[in-house]
Amino acid sequence: MASYAQAFKTVMTLSGQKKDAFCVALDQLSCWQTMKAAGFSQPELYTLFKQQYCEEIWQQLRGNELIRQDIANLLFKASVNGYVDILLSQLQQHFELPISGQMCDQTLLYINQLEHISLTQWLRLSTVYFDQLTPKKIMYLDSKSVAHNTNFWLH
Repeated sequence: MASYAQAFKTVMTLSGQKKDAFCVALDQLSCWQTMKAAGFSQPELYTLFKQQYCEEIWQQLRGNELIRQDIANLLFKASVNGYVDILLSQLQQHFELPISGQMCDQTLLYINQLEHISLTQWLRLSTVYFDQLTPKKIMYLDSKSVAHNTNFWLH
């Protein structure tokens, strides 16, 4: 099963640290910036994010129930960046699952049984795609037709 500690270590960075397209700079998140402006120090924020904020996100994602760590890492990144509901809706639509935008039992089972390579490729492409969109565009896409989803540009 996937590990929260491993996902946090792999996905989360601070500005200036080595990162790639599949990492999140914690100190660039708007909630981090808001709390910093309220007077929290960087060590305090790091502890809050690691032990509460991101752990809660992991639990909502049901990360401990995912079999493959790399899949869990990609979904964790999408969760922290705020677009996992749209990503899961797209995944559910793409793989003809009931669309809920949530990590429901059926989606979790399907993710854990799906061929690793095709799911990893789909998630990597989708993550890069959604990272390029501004939050306004993501909200707009959430309400649009099939022509504006990841299936459209993947095929």
